[in-house]
Amino acid sequence: MKILTLNINSIRAHAQSFIDILRTGEYDVIMVQELKVETPAFPHNLFDEYGYNIKVFGQKSWNGVAVFSKFSIEDVTRGMPGYADVNARFIECVIDGRVRIINVYMPNGDTVDSAKFPYKLDWMHAFTDYIAPYLTSPEPVVIGGDFNVAIEDRDVWRPANYVGIAIAAPQARAIMKSWLDAGWTDAWRTAHPDEVGFTWYGYRGGDTVGKKQGLRLDYFLCNKAAAEMVRACEIDMAPRLAEKPTDHCGLALVLK
Repeated sequence: MKILTLNINSIRAHAQSFIDILRTGEYDVIMVQELKVETPAFPHNLFDEYGYNIKVFGQKSWNGVAVFSKFSIEDVTRGMPGYADVNARFIECVIDGRVRIINVYMPNGDTVDSAKFPYKLDWMHAFTDYIAPYLTSPEPVVIGGDFNVAIEDRDVWRPANYVGIAIAAPQARAIMKSWLDAGWTDAWRTAHPDEVGFTWYGYRGGDTVGKKQGLRLDYFLCNKAAAEMVRACEIDMAPRLAEKPTDHCGLALVLK
């Protein structure tokens, strides 16, 4: 099973580049974030011919998450259980009765002195509690998405530029590190322990990809059962290099 996570930065604005991914048939499951469209208005007609089942949790102009799967999608949960949130940031489901996936678009948080930063930390704390029982579950559980945290300085092209910015804030990093300390596996870092790899490149500043001016914001975290199934985890540059690209690369996970 090959799974892609991708922040599409508007499914309508970047529909063609997303269709190009679907057309290849390379991915069995695609976890999409930042749809920027309400659930009833999701453009199913653009994607139905490519053979994917689709589950959506959308929001007008902001946020939104979806799962595309060649296999069955069951036990769907929209919104983090037990957490009151007006934003569409969480969708969970079981793929083909084999793997549970949790697709997240975590809050950005802006700057550490903004009103958005406490919400980011609160959301992450709630997520900590929610995922704890899944860590030792015999069911394989994969968490994927845009975490909006560059967990280490090596995940930031120029750390000095991000002092005071929420995605590199020590408080946010500490929460995410607590997940790894508990036993969740960061699939890309485990496969590439000594590499620098970015999954986000901004639109400003010219050729940010060529200049390697990026951040690592997208992750796959695997519980103990899923970690034993991982065969590869690689950054897919194609979405960021498309003719009309999103600002994120894809991140691909291969499970046996």
